Amino acid sequence: MTGKFLLATTILCLMGGSALGDAILEGTYNVTAFCTACKTGIQLGSIESCQKYYVCQSTGPVVAECQSGYSYDYKKSTCLPSSQVNCYYGVDNPCAGKNGTWVPNTGVCGGYYYCELGVSKAGSCSKNQVFNSVTAECEWGSCATTQTTEGAVLNSLCEVVPPNQYFGDTNDCATWNYCVSNSTGVYAFSGKCASTTTKQNAFNVKTGSCDYTSDSICSRVTDIPLSSAAVSCPKDGVKEGSATVCGTYNVCTNGKWVATNCPTGYYFDTLTSNCVVRQSATPTAGCNRCQGASTKFVNAVNSENCSTYYYCNAQGQATLNTCPTAYFFNEKLGACKPEDDLAAYVPSNGACYGSKASSTTEDGTEAETTADPSGKMFDLEE
Repeated sequence: MTGKFLLATTILCLMGGSALGDAILEGTYNVTAFCTACKTGIQLGSIESCQKYYVCQSTGPVVAECQSGYSYDYKKSTCLPSSQVNCYYGVDNPCAGKNGTWVPNTGVCGGYYYCELGVSKAGSCSKNQVFNSVTAECEWGSCATTQTTEGAVLNSLCEVVPPNQYFGDTNDCATWNYCVSNSTGVYAFSGKCASTTTKQNAFNVKTGSCDYTSDSICSRVTDIPLSSAAVSCPKDGVKEGSATVCGTYNVCTNGKWVATNCPTGYYFDTLTSNCVVRQSATPTAGCNRCQGASTKFVNAVNSENCSTYYYCNAQGQATLNTCPTAYFFNEKLGACKPEDDLAAYVPSNGACYGSKASSTTEDGTEAETTADPSGKMFDLEE
């Protein structure tokens, strides 16, 4: 912890005394409310400046800044050379020095810029998608607003709080949140303390665990949202599969997505919105089908031609591979096979639902490949 404070050139106490003062707001992000939902000492990132961060104290958030040439990495809770930190907040030209890539537009939820020789072209993801700055792709998600705001937009609570930390909610004392980081980004999970035996139905921010309800433990419940854009789902009861874990799905509950797990050996099936036996399920594209697998090679979710597959290491991490043209991957055999057998394979293997042979069309002529090889779903605005 010492290093990160040595790098701080400015520390300003914004909240004095023992009572919380005026709320610190950054665009849609309420820093003061967020700190009440976190354990004392937790550091939160800023969405106004890559150099700035906040330390949550009992009297409220204290702002600090990294020294010149450094940016704050909220995932590691420390200042690092700016070239090593994936941050675009407060940057005048996010496309400077970049070509042929996408970067986030921090003023619009779901917004991005395409960089061409250092020049930016604005665009936005499709409906019910947000921009993932780690993978530089649009992915499933929801925004409270897609309009440009006066300040930066906090798309997800996990854009400011470090991973692997439990934190609470200002609308419900029982709710807890948790951020998980992997190679494709940082994702939020929520749950509730609901015990019928111990009656520990309140989330204790200080201990990071469920506790008995009391005024002090629930003092953070003020109905002031952590962010006006961070939590939004269309309608209570709606279910959406996890983009990373095939056996997990999210249920819209009181305006928030709450993570729920399928039984062991089951995946969330996007066709029926229910948990289905792993091999039959058609889970969310991109989720890791190494989960619950008994073999090292498994199908990836592919509704085009069933040609992609994962290699699963001992830790269950997946490496994506692709069969040669006119071949599909047969998980049972653990091998790429000619597409002649694809039609018989698809009905009992949900990961390949909708797949068809790509080498020829129905009239026997060569098929034309129209899929975007980048896999990006963008709608650029000239």
